[in-house]
Amino acid sequence: MPQKKTSTYTCVDRVIPSRYQPARSTSYEAALQNYASVASGAKPAALKTLDANQPIHIARMALINQKMWPNGRVLTCKFLDGDPSWQQRVCNKAVIWSEYANITFNFITDGDADIRISFSADAGSWSAIGTDCLVESYFPKYQPTMNFGWLRGDTSDEEYGRVVVHEFGHALGCIHEHQQPNENLNWNRDAVYRTFSGPPNYWSNADIDSNILNKYGPDGMTATRFDMDSIMLYQFDGSLFQDGVGTPLNVQLSSLDTGMISSMYPKS
Repeated sequence: MPQKKTSTYTCVDRVIPSRYQPARSTSYEAALQNYASVASGAKPAALKTLDANQPIHIARMALINQKMWPNGRVLTCKFLDGDPSWQQRVCNKAVIWSEYANITFNFITDGDADIRISFSADAGSWSAIGTDCLVESYFPKYQPTMNFGWLRGDTSDEEYGRVVVHEFGHALGCIHEHQQPNENLNWNRDAVYRTFSGPPNYWSNADIDSNILNKYGPDGMTATRFDMDSIMLYQFDGSLFQDGVGTPLNVQLSSLDTGMISSMYPKS
């Protein structure tokens, strides 16, 4: 049966360049100290100064171990904009992770927050990966660490669940499933370059390699076998693969997702 043609919109991992990476290259405590060292009275800049597409770096259900939060951490989250009804829908979906992981999301309205959420930074959806959001030199405290560019009041509940749970997975340290070390997809590379170099992405070949084709190495990673049902796997059309079989539209956590996150952030 021919597959239904699917959208090629994908989330972009905001993987920070190596020169900005205390959360990766040193301990969590060093990253937290850097996060707390913001100069008082800094004047916020407009969100339009944030370019979510540059730089895009490969550094990238699997988790980057050095980007994980301490187990039991309460992560503060704050909305920088958006209708209150959109915000509440995001809150309702984000806490699904806490059913399985020993992590709490505390949504606040004032003060500094670990995760800062926008609906208007740009048209895409993306998130900092794990403790990268603490690196103030790349994610200034007045700018978002997570964006939901296409979620609005008329967006379906299923789409909110798919996108919000996916992005909060990144916030816990998870990477895209199609780039994990055990990925076994048989890409049609010519088709991938042709598709993602056009609308709506207009990516260069280097961007396509970084966001689609390149895999993470196994060092510093904790990964399950490749999971076709993972919430961290995007839907890709069959035309992008040698065998013509695409990936499914996953809208909820898979059993491997819940098992993995429970083991990485255990409740007991």
